[in-house]
Amino acid sequence: MGGTLTPGNRPCVVLGADPLLQPSTGIGNYTRSLARSLLELQLVSELSYYFNGVVVTGDSLSSRFAPPADSIGINNAARYGASRLRLLASVRDFLASKSWAAKAYEVLMPVVDRARLYPYRNFVFHSPNYLLPAFLGPTVATFHDLSIQRYPNFHPKARVQLLHKGMAEAARRASHIITDSALVRREVIDYYNLKPGQVTAIPLAADDRFRPRSADECSAVLRPLGLEYRGFLLFSGSVEPRKNIQRICTAYRDLRNSGKLAWPIIFVGGKGWRSTAEHEDIEELISRGWAQYLGLVDDSVLATLYSAARMLVFPSIYEGFGLPALEAQQSNTPVLTSKGSTMAEFASHQDVLVDALDTGAIRDGIEQLMMRESSIHNDVTTTLLPRPADKLSWANTARQTVAVYQRIQLS
Repeated sequence: MGGTLTPGNRPCVVLGADPLLQPSTGIGNYTRSLARSLLELQLVSELSYYFNGVVVTGDSLSSRFAPPADSIGINNAARYGASRLRLLASVRDFLASKSWAAKAYEVLMPVVDRARLYPYRNFVFHSPNYLLPAFLGPTVATFHDLSIQRYPNFHPKARVQLLHKGMAEAARRASHIITDSALVRREVIDYYNLKPGQVTAIPLAADDRFRPRSADECSAVLRPLGLEYRGFLLFSGSVEPRKNIQRICTAYRDLRNSGKLAWPIIFVGGKGWRSTAEHEDIEELISRGWAQYLGLVDDSVLATLYSAARMLVFPSIYEGFGLPALEAQQSNTPVLTSKGSTMAEFASHQDVLVDALDTGAIRDGIEQLMMRESSIHNDVTTTLLPRPADKLSWANTARQTVAVYQRIQLS
């Protein structure tokens, strides 16, 4: 089993893959895209997956190359029974939501982890989702943000307790930590009193399906929704407090009431925790005929909406990276987002940065983008200026991640 790591060789990796068994999420997409790129680019000698206490052995690259994105991990897991793994995932989620069960989970899982992972102790273990199992070899943990620590009121109490302790333990034990942004890297170093060399920022990327599209290409999606190309505002993300939806709704309402805006605003994303007030504000706009809430939509529909929107309104209070802003940028759609945020690290010439806590600034930013007369509002045939998104790719993310693997195996 456990292949020996030799400096200069492609590493053998066990990837924590629980996020692959959940509905599509940001961390799930990160895990899937990273795994796919590691295989397609032949950056690792062997890639295995760890699902809820079960190691699923991957095929070596010499016998299996570039599996489809949707089959990463899931097809390999089939011989163990995907239904069994999903059941285990459901049990884990239940335990994480109950204080008494979370404590039992903390005691039992290290015993399971240590036994299951012992044969792979010469691999690198990479957790893409904060927490590390009991593992005797070199480890990497990806900390996407410090939302639990900075904004505990945005999360269920049991989740805060579990992650607060688990992340502290991961920060203490990890051979290296990866973050999605420079801002979060600085936060992690300061919060956990780590040395700068222990933490590396590696930016994410937008999927290739996010691209500019013409009005004709978008018509099949827009027509049933009664929308016009470049004639609506878009919000994409979970409906929850840290996404700043109440201020978005207030700013939008002010513009409609003043007669400065006639376009509808479209909300796309699942229902998050403690989002009653946010949904009430959205429903109030819907009752006036000013908004639509589409919930979770198919990936192809989402990509089309990004391409067709006049702007993405995304002044989030806190993000580890802010992938919707990059997806919009790659679709040639301007973004209103937060100054001093992770999104500001890759903002383009056509974006507007505002104080996320200032409703007036959000309102003025929307009006600025609405009135701006430039090529960004024309059809896709317009020449595109260089954008930060052009330099970000999952291939680059994977290469930088492997450089971390190689560094810790030498230490």
